[in-house]
Amino acid sequence: MKVLFSILMFVCFDSVSQNLNYSELRFISVDEPPANYLDSSGELSGFVTEIVKQLQKQLQNDTSIEVMPEARAIRTLDTSPNVIMFSLSRSEERENKYHWLAHVITKRWIFFSRFDSSHEASTLSHIVSSRTVGVIHGDIRERWLQKQNTSNLISILDYNNAVEMLMRDRFDFLFYESFGVFSTLKKLGYSSDMVKSELVARESDVYIVMSKSIDDSALVLEIQNQFSILKKSDWYSNHLNKWVKKLNAEGVADAWTAHGVLKY
Repeated sequence: MKVLFSILMFVCFDSVSQNLNYSELRFISVDEPPANYLDSSGELSGFVTEIVKQLQKQLQNDTSIEVMPEARAIRTLDTSPNVIMFSLSRSEERENKYHWLAHVITKRWIFFSRFDSSHEASTLSHIVSSRTVGVIHGDIRERWLQKQNTSNLISILDYNNAVEMLMRDRFDFLFYESFGVFSTLKKLGYSSDMVKSELVARESDVYIVMSKSIDDSALVLEIQNQFSILKKSDWYSNHLNKWVKKLNAEGVADAWTAHGVLKY
C-alpha cells in the first residue's frame, strides 16, 4: 500500500510538473560581483548567475536574463508576476513579500575606507553619527543604515560609481562586502590595497527569490524542487569548489563554504 501511494504521488507530481509553463518566467539580476556581474565582454557571469543558468537548463527555459539597477529590479519584483530575481538579501521586512527559492550566499557587511583614511571607525555608532557613508540606492544596506539613523548617508546608483566616489574622497566610508569591493576596484583599474576594511557590521543570507502572485504555488514548489536536485548534483559541488578557489586566488579576502552555501 505504501509503495502504491508513493508511486501515485510521484505520477501526480510529475504530471503537475509537465503542465507548468516555465516560458512565462522572467529572470532579472543586478550587477553585483561576484554573485552576478557583467564581464569584460559584456556577458552576465558570476557565482549565482551560473546557478541560475544551470536551473534554466533543467527547466528547458532559454529566456534572456535582464540586468538592471537594484531599485528598479526590486520594483519589478514587487509589481510583476513570475519574476525570478538574483541575488537578494533576506530580511524580516522582506520575509512575506517574496518566495525564497534558494539560499546561495552568506556575506558580511563591511565599512570600507580609502587606504590613507585616518577616520575613527572602531564602533558603528561613531561611523553613523559623524561620518559620511556611501551605499547603493535600493540596496538592503541602505535601509539598514537608515534604521541606524546614519546622519550623512549618500545613495549611489551603482557600485562602479560608488567605488569611484570613494577613491575620489567623496565620502568617508563605503558600506559593501569584500569581494564586491575588490572586484570593482580591479574592474576600474585600482589595486586592492587602495581600500581597507574598517568594521564588519553584520552578515546577511542571500537568496534567489520569486515574486508572489495568485495561483503560483505549484510553480514555486517545482522550482524549489529543481533547486534541491541541482544542489545535490556533482555539478553544484564542483561549482562551489571552483568559486572558492577562484575567489581565494585573488588574495584579497577569504571565501569558504558551509552546507552548500558560499560564504565570504
